Amino acid sequence: MNRCTFAHPGTLNGATASWSALVLQRFSGASRPAQSSRGLEHPKTLPRLAMLSMLFCGAIASSAFSQATFPSPVLTSISPLGGKAGATVEFTLRGTDLDGPAAVLIGDRSISISTTTKASVALPANLPAGAHDLRFVGRYGVSNPRVFVVTPHVVVESPGTNAKPDKALKLAVNSAISGAFKATTPHWFTFEAKKGQSLTATFLGLKADTRAEVLGAISDGKGRELARLKRGRMNFTPPADGTYRMEVHELMHRAGDDYGFFGALEEAKAEEPRIMPSVMRQELKIGDVRRGFFVPSAAWTYDMPFKAGDRFVVEVFSHQLGHDTDPHLVIENLKPDGTITAQAEVADAPAISPAPSVASAIPNRDPSYAYEAKVDGTFRITLNDAFATTQPFELRVSSGAPKTPELIAMNATLPKAANAKTGEVGSANVCRGGILALEVAVLNRNALSEAIELKADKLPAGLISLGGFIGKGQSLGYMAFQATPDAPAGAALVTSLAKSAYVSFDIKDATRDNLLSRRTGPPAIGVSTLSTPALIQTEKNDILEVPADGKLEIPLKVTRHAEFPDAIKLKALGLIDAAKAPEADIPAKAATGKFTLDVKTLKLAPGEYGFILQGPAKMKVRRNLEELGTAEADVKKAVESQAAAKKQLDAANADTTPKKAELVKTATDAVKAADKAKTDADKAVKDLTAKTAAKEATFIVYSNPIRVRVTAVAKK
Repeated sequence: MNRCTFAHPGTLNGATASWSALVLQRFSGASRPAQSSRGLEHPKTLPRLAMLSMLFCGAIASSAFSQATFPSPVLTSISPLGGKAGATVEFTLRGTDLDGPAAVLIGDRSISISTTTKASVALPANLPAGAHDLRFVGRYGVSNPRVFVVTPHVVVESPGTNAKPDKALKLAVNSAISGAFKATTPHWFTFEAKKGQSLTATFLGLKADTRAEVLGAISDGKGRELARLKRGRMNFTPPADGTYRMEVHELMHRAGDDYGFFGALEEAKAEEPRIMPSVMRQELKIGDVRRGFFVPSAAWTYDMPFKAGDRFVVEVFSHQLGHDTDPHLVIENLKPDGTITAQAEVADAPAISPAPSVASAIPNRDPSYAYEAKVDGTFRITLNDAFATTQPFELRVSSGAPKTPELIAMNATLPKAANAKTGEVGSANVCRGGILALEVAVLNRNALSEAIELKADKLPAGLISLGGFIGKGQSLGYMAFQATPDAPAGAALVTSLAKSAYVSFDIKDATRDNLLSRRTGPPAIGVSTLSTPALIQTEKNDILEVPADGKLEIPLKVTRHAEFPDAIKLKALGLIDAAKAPEADIPAKAATGKFTLDVKTLKLAPGEYGFILQGPAKMKVRRNLEELGTAEADVKKAVESQAAAKKQLDAANADTTPKKAELVKTATDAVKAADKAKTDADKAVKDLTAKTAAKEATFIVYSNPIRVRVTAVAKK
């Protein structure tokens, strides 16, 4: 089962919407599987989502590559899930490979930390209200992001001991709540309210990037239900002054640190009413942007004239803006005599090709249509929502291809082993001396779409952008980064990529567990203190040319780590789907190799293409070396302390003054303390020596980006 939540910037209709409503807006538009006990889904989504699930399972079931296991930070949960701007928050960060904590990134703000347990962080006073990405930065680079909500309200932590109505936690109106379902029991709250007071309660679980699906209700003192949580929100107007109770629980009564929730109880703000149009037929011209609201059981109609030679793209934006909609576009030819003939019916977004590693992380139900006119004419464009909502939309008609396509970065992972149905968070960390590539997808691409050069700047010292390329009409590419051998550990946002998408949790079986994913702001790239097993580079960085019926041999240079002699198998990613991608084999201990690109077999049309080579490399890793070094230094200090204490005892024993007994006792205590310190230091060294034992890990190695120009076959 695949689920995705969006984190899009934007505001609700009505400038006075509350902060919690803004957060819900940023996380609306979830793409969910068909459900039974987990809720209802619009009937039209059932076959589509079933098909997507089959495509996804098929995509991850083919390949002989293994899963990466090299140390890279993964953040599985944070608490609390939110805080007030300007306040000091004590964070507890949970996950794997969170060694050597150095900082947390909240958006683009880096704040130093030295621990992952109750790390004290002063939130900047000017941090805007809403959902932010929080990332851990440490010895092995940067983690995946987790949602952290900044609120204007004081945050109350729900302890979980409030599991019964008589143990309910008291809340004030205009307060926020952070908690986790660590047991199968609900969380209860009480609050005072006035008759006629307009209140809103919001609770985020899945939409706050946790595993929890939150249900809840408000009741009076006699237990009568007065409001129920729907889509993360419940509106409540008290019938009388008094004390009211609020209860929330996890849908399936699952429990653990991953099942967190964040909520708020606040006075509702007035929203501007939505005025539905009385006339839903309008004139349209190339270059226009029209905004409106869908109307259930009705459709918008636009008449758009064009001239011969016009090249334009009709695009709908609604689901991409975070709304749970399914736009449907019908385009017809309107003749001068009023007759109408069919042109196109578009119910789906253009497919991304080659397929991204996790298609469910970038769902898109917004249709688009590209057209190059041969003669003058008029299109009648009809637009409606198959989900019959009243959500907003934008209809854009661009001359040629859109000038600023949306780029979405994802952590590249190794193609899955045969029949594997797993989900991986992946890594965005470059090992010292190595290369890492981010997978970059572009939505709504068509035959008119121009080529895209992928670039990044303002990177930290020791990190270099190698760029990337997405060819004309293509929709997937790779952007590469290289770290120098002495690059300092750290992280930075790649602001040239406006959006990113992530798998939220590693899962072993996507048929038994929800594959949760999220779309959010710019990706982060990190540098690890680990050294790469191998650096793969082409001998030349020029654009290579090959005819459409030919083959191209690309020489490769391999710079190896001293402890990595193994053979390397690489796949070419970015040309066709990974399952069928051509491969390169580099022999064990070899410092050179080659990749053969058979253009005819791949059926590549004339044009320019960008791709990278990627593959697994196993090498032993020693961890906790910094801690071991500190422990060994402590042993040396303990030995020095022992010597000093023994010298002190010898001097005390030689004393002939009346204070001899007192001096001997003091010196004896010092010897005992020094001996204990030495014993403790020796034990620490022994324990850490066991932990630092070399263990094999699977890394991912990449080549620099490779660019090829396929030329037309010469006519004979």
